Amino acid sequence: MKFGFIYDSRDTHVTAQNLRDVFAENDIIRFDLNLIKADVGIGQLIKPAGERGNSPDLILFEIGAPGMPRGLQTSPVPTVCLDIDSFGWTSFRLRWAMLFDYVFTWHPSYVRRFQEAGHPRVFALPHAVDAALFADIDANQERFYDVGFVGNSQLAQYSTRNRVIARLASLYRTNDFQRKYDKQEMAEVYKRSRIVVNVSRAEFPQEANMRCYEAMAGGALLITGLPTELTEWGFSDGVHFVGWRTDSEVFDLVDYYLRDKKKSSEIARAGRERTLKSFTFQQCAERIATTLANDNHQFFAPARGWRPEHIHLLYLSYYYRYRLNCTALEEFQLLRRASPEAYWKGLPMVLKALRYEIKRTLM
Repeated sequence: MKFGFIYDSRDTHVTAQNLRDVFAENDIIRFDLNLIKADVGIGQLIKPAGERGNSPDLILFEIGAPGMPRGLQTSPVPTVCLDIDSFGWTSFRLRWAMLFDYVFTWHPSYVRRFQEAGHPRVFALPHAVDAALFADIDANQERFYDVGFVGNSQLAQYSTRNRVIARLASLYRTNDFQRKYDKQEMAEVYKRSRIVVNVSRAEFPQEANMRCYEAMAGGALLITGLPTELTEWGFSDGVHFVGWRTDSEVFDLVDYYLRDKKKSSEIARAGRERTLKSFTFQQCAERIATTLANDNHQFFAPARGWRPEHIHLLYLSYYYRYRLNCTALEEFQLLRRASPEAYWKGLPMVLKALRYEIKRTLM
C-alpha cells in the first residue's frame, strides 16, 4: 500500500512528522505544500504521481498545514484527515473533517464529537513513541538527571509549565531545559532521567502529549497533571504514572519518589512495558492501514455529496483561518459564481482577510 502524505514542511506538527517517519520510505509519497501551491488541486497531485508509476492508495492530510488541496471531495482514492490538536478551533475542524473519508483524532473524547457532527468513520490514535528509539535500555546505565524535560515552555499557553520547570531546574539535577533536542537526543535524556515532569498546555491541560509516552518508554517515572487522557487509554495513576492536581504537589511528589527508588522503579517499569506494547507510532501506522484495508478502500466523506457552495465555504473558512488571504479571496470568487446567495455567508471572512492584508502591507 502506498501512502500519500500532504503536509507543509515549514509548519508540521511533531506528531505527524513522527508518524511519517515510521513508514518505509518506499511506501510513502511526500507532497510538501511548501514546494507546491497551497491550494493545488488534488488531481494535480495524484495524476502526475500515477504517471510516474507511484500512485498513492490513500491520501493523508495534516489539518493545520498552511494550505489545503482543492477538490478533496472528488479524490479518486480515499482521504484521511489527521486532526491532531482537535481542541483548537473545534467548530471549524468538525466541518473541515467532512471533506475526508476518514478522521483520525489524537484525543479519544473527540471521537464522539466528530461522529455527532455527522462523520461516519472516526478513530482515535495516541501521540505515542517511535519504538526504535526506545527498544533497548541498559539497566546499568546511570540515570544522571533527577528530573528530565524536553519541550517548549516559553509560549503563552505554557505559562504554568514555564513556572514549574524553572523551579525544578533550581532544585534538582536536570538536563538543559532551554535547548532544543532532536529525537535521538530526547530519547537519551529520558533514558538518563529518574523522573520526567509533564505540564500540558493551558487550553487543554488533560492532553496526553508525546512527552508522556516518551518519558515512560525511556524508563523514567512520569509525573503528570490530572485529569489526563492517559486514563482514557487504559493507564492508571499510581500504576503506570503518578498524577498531580496542583502545582505545589509536583515538588512534593518529586521529592518523595526520588527517595523511594523501589516504588519509583516499579511504576516506571510498568509504564514502559505498557507504552512499548501498545503505544508506538509503528502501531498507529498499522491501524491506519488496517482500517482502510478492512473497508476495502471505500469512500465515506459526507462532502462527496454536498452542493458546490457548501464545499467552497469549507475551503474559504480553512484558507481564512490559516491566513492564506489571497487564496481565500480566490475561493470567495468561486463561491460567488457557484451561489450568489452563499456570497453573504462568506463575505465576513473575506472582509476580515482584506483588513488583515491591508494592515500587514502598512506595517
